[in-house]
Formats: sequence, C-alpha cells, structure tokens
Amino acid sequence: MEKEKKKFTFKKALSIFFGLLFVVAVVGGVGYLIKSNSPENEVFLTRKPTIQNLDDKVMATGKIEPREEIEIKPNISGIIQTINVDEGDKVTAGQLIATIRIVPNVTDVNNATMQINNSQIQLTNAKINVENQKKQFEMQAKLYKQGVISKQEYITAQQQLETNIQQQKLAVQQLNAAQKQLQIVRTGATPELQSMATTQIRAKAAGVVLEIPVKVGSQVIEANAFNPGTTICSIADLNALIFKGDIDEAQAGRLQQGMEMKVVIGALQNKSFPGKLTLIAPKGKEESGTIKFAVEGDVYNKSGDYIRAGFSANGEILLSSKKNALLLDESLIQYEKGNNKSFVEVKQPKGNFKKVYVKLGSSDGINVQILSGIDKNAEVKVWNPSDKDKEELKEQKK
Repeated sequence: MEKEKKKFTFKKALSIFFGLLFVVAVVGGVGYLIKSNSPENEVFLTRKPTIQNLDDKVMATGKIEPREEIEIKPNISGIIQTINVDEGDKVTAGQLIATIRIVPNVTDVNNATMQINNSQIQLTNAKINVENQKKQFEMQAKLYKQGVISKQEYITAQQQLETNIQQQKLAVQQLNAAQKQLQIVRTGATPELQSMATTQIRAKAAGVVLEIPVKVGSQVIEANAFNPGTTICSIADLNALIFKGDIDEAQAGRLQQGMEMKVVIGALQNKSFPGKLTLIAPKGKEESGTIKFAVEGDVYNKSGDYIRAGFSANGEILLSSKKNALLLDESLIQYEKGNNKSFVEVKQPKGNFKKVYVKLGSSDGINVQILSGIDKNAEVKVWNPSDKDKEELKEQKK
C-alpha cells in the first residue's frame, strides 16, 4: 500500500514539474515575440545628408524642330512620274525633286479641239470677206476718182474694209487662244508659261529632305487660292534648330526671354546642347486640368552632331545655384499635424530614433536644403520605404 502511494505521489510531482515547465516556455516565447516586434527593436533603413551643389532650375519638356520647314507643292495637277530624292538626302536650291505627268481630260481635249475647228472656220470666212471687200473698195475708189460716186460712198466702202480686216485679226487671235488652250489641256502649260507652271518640281532652298508623303503614281493637286495643294516633300535646314516645349504656369513668371538654356536630348544618350530662351507664350492652354505655357529656344549645335527633327528633349533653365549645400532626400522629411513643422527621425547610439526639427531651404523637387537641425553625419530614418528600399532592407537582414 505504501509503495502504491509513493508511486502516485511521484507521478503527480512529475506532472506538476512538466506543467510548470510548459507554462514558463509559453510565457517566455510570448514575451520574446512581443519584444522582438516592438517598435524599439524594428529595423529601419537610414540615409545620411550629402553636401552637393543645389540648382534651382525650370524644366520644360518638348521636342526639337527646324527653325524653318519648307513644303514643296506643285503649281500644276497631275500624277507623280518620278521621285528623284529620298528622305534624309541633302539637296541644293534648284535641285530636281520630282516630275509630274499630265493626264489630259478627254472632254477638255474634245472641247478645245472643237474650239480650234470653229476658230479656223471663222478665220477662213474672215479672210474671204476681206478679199471681197478689198475688190469692192478698189472698184469704189476708181468710181470716186471718175466722179461717179460721192465721197460718202467712198468713205463707207473704206470703213467696211477696215472692219473686215479687224474681224480677220480677231479670228486669228481666237484661233491662237484655242490652240494654246489645247496645249495647256494636253501638257499643262504653253511655252511662254513654262516658268510659271512646270512638270519639273525643284527644291526652293537648300536643306535636308525630311519627309516625302507621296509615291510614284500618286495624284497631286496644284496650290491655288481655293486649295493648299498636295505636299510632295518637306525640306529644312537641320543646322538651324529650335526647341519647342511647355512649362507649368507656376514657372512661367520666373522666366524671361534671353535666359540661357541647356537642351538635353535623350536619343543622343542625354547629350546636352547650349541654347537661349527666345519665346514665352503670352497665353496658356489647358492640358489635363493644368495650364501650360509654350516656350521656344534656339539650339546651338557647335559640335556638329546629327540632330534629327522631332527628337524629344528637355529644356533646363537655371535660375540660381547654391554651392556646397547640405542636402537630404525630400521624401524623408515629415510634418507635424496642426503646425506643419518639419522634422526628421534621427538614429541614436542605442538604436532608437529621436524626433529632430529641421529648417528647410531651397528644393529641386528631389533633394531639399537643410539649413539647421542636423549635420552631415546624422542617420535619418526612411519612414516611408519604397519597394527598392524594402529589398535593400531584406539584404541587410540576411
């Protein structure tokens, strides 16, 4: 009996021991989790301020365009027979660009031919009338000299002859006009009008062929008072380029014509070219709810790089520059609710963070100048990490 009682007491003591051990383990584990997830032990990335030059500049987005672009249009309608240049070719003034083939209208040709036939008949009749009237006048002149007819009858015969001669001249003019009309219908121009209307299209100025929107066989229309005409090609001098872009209305009041500009072209590996601001639009235009102002500037290609028309570019206009400024990523700045005071959280020797108020200066949209509050050795908490920051933090924990 005593053995069973001792055995029971041992088992009970053993159960109590393991029970206490389990409770201690659970309490310790929970305590560790709470402590490890507390804000004091949470790991944050930090950034230090840097000493750099801070440039206050206005950025305009736009593209490169030729200063002058000439559109070559025909002054006669027809069909493109040949195109003698390619896009990108350099041409000189007077160089042959294309030729046009005139396609005569059958109805117009028939009408012009009938007009010639009618004019020829009228001219024949006029010649016959003149010959008859000459004979009549000669007879009247003899009779007048003999005193058979009066002077009035003589004068009447003379006037009738002059009238017939004038009718003959008019018939000759009508025949010439009808022949020229037929030539215009068939070829597009008469010999004396070849300088005004020609089937040969030539460059009006030297430059580079930017675009040829027509092909061989395309029908073209001449430029006139009622139609702008078909563009055969466009030519521009790529040595005279300008920058055209837009700026926000908040920046328009800070700019003046004549300011120096740096034009950065992304297609040329962000190569920059000097320039000068020449135009700020007096009127803005609304785009996506914001007001934009157009700007233009000269581009100086002193290095002779081949810059294509239409390249996207940015125009940077420097307003002021601060040398050796203490700069901090502007996204690290926090603001108190209510008074909007700016502050940062600075890492302390024990690993915790302390709120420190800072006085801010100029900003370029990415970095902001720190006037007071911290120095270049301060480790500032990244309180709103990006995905890239989170990846960097994971690498540090490994």
